[in-house]
Amino acid sequence: MNKFIFITAIFSLLATAGIKAQTTKSTVDNLASHAVTDTTQGWKHSGLANITFGQTALKDWVAGGDNQLSANFLLNASANYLRNKWFWDNGLVMEYGMIQSSSLGVQKASDRFNLNSVGGYKFSDKWAVAGLVNFATQFANGYDYSQPEPRDYISKMMAPAYLDIALGLTWKPSSALSVFMSPLAERGTFVCDKRLSDAEAFGVDPGKRSKFETGAYLMANFNKNVTKDFSVIATLYMFTPYSEDFGNVDTNLNVLLNYKLSKYFTATLNTTLRYYESELTEIQLKEIFGIGLTYSF
Repeated sequence: MNKFIFITAIFSLLATAGIKAQTTKSTVDNLASHAVTDTTQGWKHSGLANITFGQTALKDWVAGGDNQLSANFLLNASANYLRNKWFWDNGLVMEYGMIQSSSLGVQKASDRFNLNSVGGYKFSDKWAVAGLVNFATQFANGYDYSQPEPRDYISKMMAPAYLDIALGLTWKPSSALSVFMSPLAERGTFVCDKRLSDAEAFGVDPGKRSKFETGAYLMANFNKNVTKDFSVIATLYMFTPYSEDFGNVDTNLNVLLNYKLSKYFTATLNTTLRYYESELTEIQLKEIFGIGLTYSF
């Protein structure tokens, strides 16, 4: 569990950064009265599409190095519905990136598909009973590029795929932060590839294409325009099964920092910290920094 203290601490810092400290009682009361997320009735849509580029070009460079080109595409979109005390929040994240180097050729740098839906009924300004469905997989084959050619894929679309279904409570203290907590969640892990399933990849039994676990689940979302040019989008997922593996917490934290340089050009830093014991018994880290085109809607 100690592995995850720094992950949750990062998210907590991001969340608390969006709440300004106040000193007078009247100001505190005023904040409390406006702590509800968004009271716009009906549908509300928003999103961000971003493509970033990178390049390293060398010629007769004595210090050594490698010529590189990279490109990364990211779509982060939401469609939320509110009718009186009923709400339905939906989010879609699609990401894919490639890198080309003169020594290693073309490699995949990022690959993510995540569809999330939370709906429920508010019984107070900040709390609601809710249900969650979350689905995650990837688009293309993944490889261990440290292995020599010809290399076999180690992952692919629907191998793995994760489907989470949960019932619990949602806490929305502000328009920037929402937290879903569930003591009753079901996770399905799918490996729809015979070679990978026969090899017991991603924790499934040999020859099986799926594994189901009941456990506890937490999801937290933070989305805030810190200034008119700087925004932060962060999402945290945590799951631990009610089994002998209780306490081994599958954790995925995504943080996107977006700084607007001009109307369309932005600098972005996209960081992912991930720990899934069925994938790897080490913390995985992915970081992509780039300058490119961004369209917000």
